[in-house]
Amino acid sequence: QGGILGGVMGSMSNMSPPPTAGGAPPPMAMMGGPAVQARNFAVMTGVHACISATLKKVRGVEDVKGNMAASFGSGAAFSLVSGVGGANPVANAISTGTVFALFQGAFYQIGQKFSKGKNGSDSTDSVAYYRTDQMLESLGLDKYKRHFRRGMLADTTLPLLTDSTLHEVHVPPGPRLLILDHVCTYKDAYKKDIAMRMEQSKGPLDQ
Repeated sequence: QGGILGGVMGSMSNMSPPPTAGGAPPPMAMMGGPAVQARNFAVMTGVHACISATLKKVRGVEDVKGNMAASFGSGAAFSLVSGVGGANPVANAISTGTVFALFQGAFYQIGQKFSKGKNGSDSTDSVAYYRTDQMLESLGLDKYKRHFRRGMLADTTLPLLTDSTLHEVHVPPGPRLLILDHVCTYKDAYKKDIAMRMEQSKGPLDQ
């Protein structure tokens, strides 16, 4: 992917007008032709993917910190292999990596907010809809999470679900059948889980 992007940008640099006498060459021309830029962008994306995968394996989670670290490494690598660092390549690599990390961190946070809005979930309701989300994911019906939240069909309502209830939150017939069959199979387990969670939520004065 990075190689293809670099090749395209390199081809664009070949179409740039030649510099005037005594003038500086266009920025893209300074970075080389299609082959050179393909290499540069391939290194950038490769380093990002390698760091991201390593951090995810070591830390067991993919978050904004991991993405920023991977972006810092890819930005620094891009600066070094492209040769745009001038007389002080190390300092330029650090500054380029920092800029990459900041931009990626901002984009990641924005993407997370859009994703939460699309799925209709956030940290405040993740506990209340834990079993519901788990059920929908196991059935491959993730996109209906927002339907359940709009209808306030949390974990405590799972044993009570009916065809008409799901119809009211605009779940189509096919997914309704899958959900109801699943609930029928695990209804007793859901009831026990709800009872246990309610017992754990009681304070000392309630016991």
